[in-house]
Amino acid sequence: METRRRSDYEEEEESTADDVDQHRKDFLRSFVDRLLGAPLISKAGKLQTTVDVFITLEEVRAVTLHVCTSLHLQPSLLRINAGYPIHIIGDLHGQFHDLRSIFTRCGHPSNTSYLFLGDYVDRGVQGLETSLLLLALKALYPERVFLLRGNHEDFNTSVTYGFYDECILKYLDCGELVWLHLINAFNHLPICALIGGKVMCMHGGISPHINSLADIENIRRPSIVPSYGLMCDLVWSDPESSVNPGWSLSARGISFSFDETTIENFCRQHDIDVIIRAHQITTDMFNGGYKLHAGGRMVTVFSAPNYLNMSNDSCVVRIDSNLCMRFIVFRPVRKQKANKNSKSIAK
Repeated sequence: METRRRSDYEEEEESTADDVDQHRKDFLRSFVDRLLGAPLISKAGKLQTTVDVFITLEEVRAVTLHVCTSLHLQPSLLRINAGYPIHIIGDLHGQFHDLRSIFTRCGHPSNTSYLFLGDYVDRGVQGLETSLLLLALKALYPERVFLLRGNHEDFNTSVTYGFYDECILKYLDCGELVWLHLINAFNHLPICALIGGKVMCMHGGISPHINSLADIENIRRPSIVPSYGLMCDLVWSDPESSVNPGWSLSARGISFSFDETTIENFCRQHDIDVIIRAHQITTDMFNGGYKLHAGGRMVTVFSAPNYLNMSNDSCVVRIDSNLCMRFIVFRPVRKQKANKNSKSIAK
């Protein structure tokens, strides 16, 4: 009877693991290529922004499984110190065609770095395709693509603002299962990022619960977004120049608003040069897609052009190796007449 050495088994296990990893990469690469190359739905005489693609239930399961493994290896506070330039993307809200336009203009994620600040779903019609493409890219290029959690990557919020309904509409009886697969992946997303030790990024804003950046690192995941506390503030809070000095209860009914002095004090205390966040679009952002606060110590960026037919510009922030910012502006293909009575919209 032939006796096999331990090294034979070890070589066989390594070979099997390599085969599994290659199969995973091949699947993810094929999935990404299909979503990036899918055509727009064509209707005679009408400008279309909906991409003609269908994702199977098996693909949803596979992508979310692969990405949860990747996300689990990363801390709640990402420290990014390589891969410059890095492109920072604000809210997308299911505008899948506009996400593809960002990649066309800024570079393919295989050789270009991206940090996404959340709000991939709700309100737009292709939140599923938007989030799954980003999750697949994260699993395929873990050192190039970084994803943070927004307030809409949440069980309760996505039920209210459309993503749950989108999954039911597209998958009928399997829709709730699809939605739960995505919610599980969202629960694994990091909350905050620090670029070059000086540029702090999150979806919402700062928090009175931060004594040191280690407090963010200690946020445990996977987790739901709580209704109060540090994690809640990082995805929900807002700068507001008209509020009382310091911290005020937010008009949203959750988390806080904070003034410009609070921003300056936070940056000084934690040795931060600038904070980049998303979460809002106001009328003074319609031209340019971004807004500066506290003399430039905080930047709000919004990356969904013509959001809810408002004809707004959108923006991507590019950070180079010297931590200098450049604003890349995207204008709607077809500008619609702006409503003269439009008000600031907080999302």
